[in-house]
Amino acid sequence: MRRFAPMLAAVLLLSTGCFGSTPPSKFFVLSPSPEGASAVASIGPEGALGIMPTRVAAYLDRPQIVTFLGDNSVALDEFNRWAEPLGAGVSRVLAQDLSALLPSWRVLPQPWDPVVPLRARVVVDITALGWNTSGQARLEGNWAVITGPGDLAAARGRVVLRRDVGGPGTDAAVSATSALVTEMAREIAVAVKGIPPAR
Repeated sequence: MRRFAPMLAAVLLLSTGCFGSTPPSKFFVLSPSPEGASAVASIGPEGALGIMPTRVAAYLDRPQIVTFLGDNSVALDEFNRWAEPLGAGVSRVLAQDLSALLPSWRVLPQPWDPVVPLRARVVVDITALGWNTSGQARLEGNWAVITGPGDLAAARGRVVLRRDVGGPGTDAAVSATSALVTEMAREIAVAVKGIPPAR
């Protein structure tokens, strides 16, 4: 009987939380600008603009939020996580912000109705998105506005954006990162406005 006493005591300690407990994970989402959040869908006299699913680098394609430690090192935060796939979050914010920036376009994230003819598509590849331990948010990637079959692009761009987080905690860092996605949306909107009128 005595040899079972230590085992029983350990079970009781675990069940009462004497060894401590793992803190709960927190979940975050990217957010559009205030204008994007309140944008009303347009009937699109200029045409329909399709937002293709954003492609993100493999190391970013995970629930854990990635923090940049240096040029070649990152940390994965097990307790601060994205509430949706990061690529889906970027696409969602782009669609909302572009709806506000391009009120004469009908902006459609996938999946869209296949019977709707698209005048143009937005393709985005993200190679870096997040923040570093010095309190600076970072976005790097490539975008294209496709107007023809295949990969025929009316415009292409490369973004390398930085922004100070401006406050402590993950909430402030996510807000700064969201603002960088909005900044990229502004660049894309300029390119879309430069598409020649439909014949």
